[in-house]
Amino acid sequence: MINPIRVFTEKNHGEAKDWRNHLIHPIRAYWGDGTSEWDKWKKDFKFYKKYFVISDEPENSDVAFLPFTLNYYSNNNKIDILKNFLNKMQHVDKKVFVWVEGDYDVNFEHPNCIFIKYGGSKLKSISNEIIQPGDLKDDLLKKYYDGQVQIRKKNDKPSVGFVGLADSPTIQLVLLIIKNCLKNFNYYFQNRLFESGPIIPHLVHRKATLNKINNEPGITPNFIIRKSFAEGIRNNDKNARTTFIDNIINNDYTFCMRGGGNYSLRFYETLCLGRIPIFINTDCILPFHDEINWKENCIWINEPDIKNIGKKILKFHASLTEPQFIEMQYNNRKLWETYFSKPGFCHQLHLRLQKHFLA
Repeated sequence: MINPIRVFTEKNHGEAKDWRNHLIHPIRAYWGDGTSEWDKWKKDFKFYKKYFVISDEPENSDVAFLPFTLNYYSNNNKIDILKNFLNKMQHVDKKVFVWVEGDYDVNFEHPNCIFIKYGGSKLKSISNEIIQPGDLKDDLLKKYYDGQVQIRKKNDKPSVGFVGLADSPTIQLVLLIIKNCLKNFNYYFQNRLFESGPIIPHLVHRKATLNKINNEPGITPNFIIRKSFAEGIRNNDKNARTTFIDNIINNDYTFCMRGGGNYSLRFYETLCLGRIPIFINTDCILPFHDEINWKENCIWINEPDIKNIGKKILKFHASLTEPQFIEMQYNNRKLWETYFSKPGFCHQLHLRLQKHFLA
């Protein structure tokens, strides 16, 4: 029996036209998305109501949810509304959970605030944050393969796949570096809510690391290098998206290294499809790192070990028997279902809130 958590929120932070792009999903389950098309999608949000119910009064609630993502308040000059809500909830001793979208880390602190965000750095980690998985709009295995794990048998020579941004024309790269310099300048001198990110784009590091794998004679590389980000999703290019999915399915391992933010959406897509990620640890914090032994579910490469990445892949592959290799595929799919599908993460979040904030 699940006891739903009572959540207080406020409806006056924005207009209904803002709901579709900025309203957090547990609240959207009750309010809708502000459009006439909500009936098409509301069934996909129904499971949130099993875990969270909206309370009319803060005193009668267990916790509070900021109704919109933090980005909404930052982009629309509504920081005062954000602060007022946090202070109001602090007076009634209710923790406020704040969802964060996008790549950049948060430069904002409040003693009553818990951030739910995609990534972060262990060096900068704080106690008031929960790491959530990258946002997959669909269960890829169900969408493309009827939910059936497409098991690969173990070959002597491992194959490594990658489709994505790992190159840029020199002029564009220079312009991007200049743009990042300006972002850093604005961050340090204008007290921005979000950090600015690295000056040197991580596609440079991706390209160099992929080259090391490509040059390892014992590995079959299957790399498709793009010069733009997420072609299949951003451009709604079905062929590009199918190429991306097929590349994961048709290889033993998939290369997963951070992009603009210190996390990899490809990492979760690989788990979802029942494949094994090669995870490049750029001082990342992965979700539920206190519960999941991540090194059992991927090839774990720390940044200082990138110089030997090819040999580490070969050593890992050679260490697995075929039954172990197959079992790892099933286990990764199960891990995604349990922790990182939308219902799975919602269930885990509910458990975590009860254990750490309502006990």
